Amino acid sequence: MIKETNPGSYALVTWHSVSGDVQPKFKACFFSFAAQFRGFLNGCRPIIGIDGSHLSGYFKGILLAALGIDGNNEIFLLAYGVVDTESQESWNYFMRNLRAVFQQEGCNRDDWTFISDRMRGVDLAVHENFPRATRRCCSQHLYMNCKNGGWSGELFHKLFWIAANAFNPYVFNKAIEKITDFDPNATKYLDTCTEQWSRHQFDPEVCCDHNTTNFVESFNALTKPYRDLPVLTLFEAIRQWAMQRIGVRFDKAANMEPHQLTEYARQELELRGAESRFCYSTPCGGGEYEVRDGNVHFPLRIDTRRCGCGVWQVSGIPCKHGLRVIYNQRLSPEDFVSGYFKGAAYKQTYAEHMHPMPDPSQWPEYSLPTINPPGIKRSAGRPPKQRKRNAMEAKKRKRHSSVKCGKCKEMGHNARTCKNGAGSSKAPPKQRAPTKKRKASSDGASTSKAPPKGKRSKQA
Repeated sequence: MIKETNPGSYALVTWHSVSGDVQPKFKACFFSFAAQFRGFLNGCRPIIGIDGSHLSGYFKGILLAALGIDGNNEIFLLAYGVVDTESQESWNYFMRNLRAVFQQEGCNRDDWTFISDRMRGVDLAVHENFPRATRRCCSQHLYMNCKNGGWSGELFHKLFWIAANAFNPYVFNKAIEKITDFDPNATKYLDTCTEQWSRHQFDPEVCCDHNTTNFVESFNALTKPYRDLPVLTLFEAIRQWAMQRIGVRFDKAANMEPHQLTEYARQELELRGAESRFCYSTPCGGGEYEVRDGNVHFPLRIDTRRCGCGVWQVSGIPCKHGLRVIYNQRLSPEDFVSGYFKGAAYKQTYAEHMHPMPDPSQWPEYSLPTINPPGIKRSAGRPPKQRKRNAMEAKKRKRHSSVKCGKCKEMGHNARTCKNGAGSSKAPPKQRAPTKKRKASSDGASTSKAPPKGKRSKQA
């Protein structure tokens, strides 16, 4: 029915038969609508986030999903499916069908960038189907692995995220040196991570500085209310959500100009432009500049769009140092933003929309076998809907133990109890100003009340 209402879409349902069974049983499935994979190939950045979430219904299963990021830095569902278990075989099934979707559209590219946590079988499945693919590891999951290994505390937390968010090798190496002084075994463990997890390692051609899988986790949160329902109901909920989401952006993209920036890129330029007021540029000739930011100097080439801080080339949007040079040269910042964040790419992403489907009761009859549900089912009792949290994780609806101060940006205390930030000294408690007492009249009567109008007060 998907292929009939949405021509060009990819839909595959796999079943298997056990000896002695007359009817086949469900094994796995994979779906990708034409509007989804064509929009991703034509307008999204070449990065794919993958993750799996457990079904909490009557039968066991894993919901696998692949998502991209559009020019407005919003999630774009590429493909999804259900498998029996999360293993190398199931991930290989998912990746094999994802490659078939790309090849169906005439795209034989195999150097995509995949970001995920360190799940079982993902790395082998990715490289088996996309040999030249680049792998990114979610920094949040890597930090939790370090925490489970015994490396935690305020100092390690601060140094790890400095290294993870470092846009240039200098900041990264300085943070790693301090982590080595903290515990050499922590550095050895981080060296075993072959995937990219620090921003300075990212390919500038991708124009994406995401080092976590938060955008994939947001999709998992959206599907959580439906993961305890039957599989067909789950798929119908995902289809309707994606159809509505693409439909709204389809109408929005029709009104955009080709060189118009997306809302995300415009807000980033405004934020970085405000920060560029404190930078000073010195022209060196040949399109090269030296930008001073505080006590640090950064070399910059405006023709190659590269800055020593690393933010420009990794994110695809000029950094504050680049904007300082652009403003001084009386140039337009929009001309130096990557094409992924402009209206032309946004139009290509949402050039098509998903067509509606009739109710299942109105579907025509097809000469296909009736597929029974899988043989494995959950044990008796109500299945849990909440994820089992690690012992090192904060409890749900409880304030996290590692509080971050809003003044000095340190961990372990808040702004009220800060002793390091500016203006942290406690001000003396405000005292109530003394009220002025009104003078009493000569006869001792109070003058707080004025005499009634039209009457004169009696004089002594």
